[in-house]
Amino acid sequence: MKIIGLLKEYNQENAESYFDYRKNCSYENKDQILNYLQNGISFAVTMQVVQSLIPEKKEIIGGVSYFTDGYWIWPSYMVYYFEQESIELPQEFLESISEKALPSKNKIDLSEAVNFLKTVR
Repeated sequence: MKIIGLLKEYNQENAESYFDYRKNCSYENKDQILNYLQNGISFAVTMQVVQSLIPEKKEIIGGVSYFTDGYWIWPSYMVYYFEQESIELPQEFLESISEKALPSKNKIDLSEAVNFLKTVR
């Protein structure tokens, strides 16, 4: 499993800063990618509520939850930043999701995702 989209500003010490992400990336299939991210399987919900780091949008994004497709894990706020600013996503992730159908909860061992997330936090 691999995790993407963690941000230093949301208490992820070893993560990249939001301000270091490349933004306004051009994606021919942005709607398809966004749909994939929005339809990941939710497997962990936290009590942490986060505020947008976009300078002109100081709105509350919401509570942090984590999604998976059985291989990749991503936080809910990454979906927000992808939708709002087209942040750069890893090429390996983009290539792998182009070959996959949307995840099905029946085919994913969520305990593996939970245990992996525990090692990251």
